Amino acid sequence: MLKQKRFWLGLIVSLLLLAYVFYQADLGKILNSLRQAQYIYLIPGLALYFSGVGVRAARWHLLLRAIKPIPSRALFPTVVIGYMANDLLPARMGELVRAYILGAQENVSKAATLVTIVVERIFDGLTMLTFIVVASFLLSLADETLAARLPLVGSVFVAAILALALLAGMPHRAERIADFFVRRLPAPLRERASRLTRSLLDGLGVLRSPLDSCAVFALSLVAWLFEAGMYAVIAVGFGIALPFPVFLLTCALANLVTIAPSTPGYVGVFDAPVVYTLTLFGVEQNLATSYTLVLHAALILPVTVWGFYYLWRAGLSLTQMTRA
Repeated sequence: MLKQKRFWLGLIVSLLLLAYVFYQADLGKILNSLRQAQYIYLIPGLALYFSGVGVRAARWHLLLRAIKPIPSRALFPTVVIGYMANDLLPARMGELVRAYILGAQENVSKAATLVTIVVERIFDGLTMLTFIVVASFLLSLADETLAARLPLVGSVFVAAILALALLAGMPHRAERIADFFVRRLPAPLRERASRLTRSLLDGLGVLRSPLDSCAVFALSLVAWLFEAGMYAVIAVGFGIALPFPVFLLTCALANLVTIAPSTPGYVGVFDAPVVYTLTLFGVEQNLATSYTLVLHAALILPVTVWGFYYLWRAGLSLTQMTRA
């Protein structure tokens, strides 16, 4: 990992954003806010978070239905393990871990499974943009740069969904076009490339139905509303009283910025936008920083512990899956 340029780039980005978070911060005031916080609010906050994880498992069931109908309750442990791996491994390798585990346990194509996860991420991005648009209508956004860039970012996610839907809607034509190129590959690679093409098209199966696509988007909205609710509930424990749309905006910005390279666990790239958004709406910086540290820990530690439990129960190791 130390030899990879992406690791060093992520480390630099994380350090720069941490410098922004703690710039002019008063450590004494941060510790005082942490001492005075009411941590009882973590209990309903975590209940909301894991309810959202359950909704994500239901959404993945819908995305996988064209490949193999797998019950949501059977997918929940794999989703938790994927979150745990994302928090511990670089470059969002948790997505690959999810595809590997499901492929091994349910005997489904790992490539097709990975495509469903890509579709998930696109719908997640569209949901984050929806939150920002809703918040911009309900709140007064002082950041004109953010408002100006929304149409551009939104068009990227919409274009990606339309392009994938177009491929999904014409599977035979897409397969013929792919075969045109596959036939020009060396003989040992042809069959493998042909299987990969079919797997990719299978993974896009849900997009062939407008009704199923709308259902996936609706489940994405519900899942992220649960997570935004977690942000709001934990904020109450710090005495932060802000309208719920502020937490929609905070959740959206924090999760969009985590696309950037960073260390495992999204150090800095998660914290900086949360602190930025809260201070934008009048929260004192040291209070915002202490809240962000607790929120980040609540998002990482419980799901990591639960993920290791499911990993142990499945008789797998993180090292084994990373190598695979």
